[in-house]
Amino acid sequence: MIKYFCFILSLFSLVCMAEDYDPSYKAWGQWLKNYAVVNGPVTTIKYKEALKKKNDIDPLAQTIEKMERSKYDSLSEKERLAFLINSYNILTVKWILDHYPVKSIKDTGSFLQSPWKKKFFKLFGEDENLDGIEHEKIRKDFNEPRIHFAVVCASKGCPALKGVPYLASDLDKQLEESLKAFLQDGARNRYDTKENTLYLSKIFNWYGDDFKKASGTVQNFVAPRMGKTPEEVEKIKNAKVEFLEYDWDLNEAP
Repeated sequence: MIKYFCFILSLFSLVCMAEDYDPSYKAWGQWLKNYAVVNGPVTTIKYKEALKKKNDIDPLAQTIEKMERSKYDSLSEKERLAFLINSYNILTVKWILDHYPVKSIKDTGSFLQSPWKKKFFKLFGEDENLDGIEHEKIRKDFNEPRIHFAVVCASKGCPALKGVPYLASDLDKQLEESLKAFLQDGARNRYDTKENTLYLSKIFNWYGDDFKKASGTVQNFVAPRMGKTPEEVEKIKNAKVEFLEYDWDLNEAP
């Protein structure tokens, strides 16, 4: 009887560790401060160190699962989008830690299912996967192509995990910062003036329709953020496009 009581008490304590929805994402911000290493347009994660204190990330995932659909629906559009972006990034980190050590997130899937299709958490009371957040909720419900530079895949080729949470009050500014930082990283995107060719991340190929919907062409979308002068902006709009190889290696801090 005593053992049973202690077991129930431990389960209750674990559940209570998860806080209710916090629009400031203070706990996630603290996790990023502890384990994310931001170096210009690149962010790496101290996974080994984070694994030693895995109970720092588990309550964050539990908080996401506690979000009720009615509460989510009552939020403003920017609050909903910030919640989904932060949720995607928190759950991606949790997925990596649950499978660590790994060389790439792609190694954590199976022959039949990629890691993005694995249902390993609940959202609004239903089993869900990362693809469900990105494609069925964010891309479907929000006309915001910049999210492709905010939700990250724990890989060197993907945009940097921002060193702070995404907040509804600063969301437009933060999304633009993340996009510009990615585009201005010559290792992943660059413009060759002599060849008048854009060498872009495959993100612009995979989600090309999103950028064309927003700006007509991929070139139009990136030109104002990559061009250094009005003349160069116009040249980029008419540039050829080639897509670079994507680096799926884990974004782990040395």
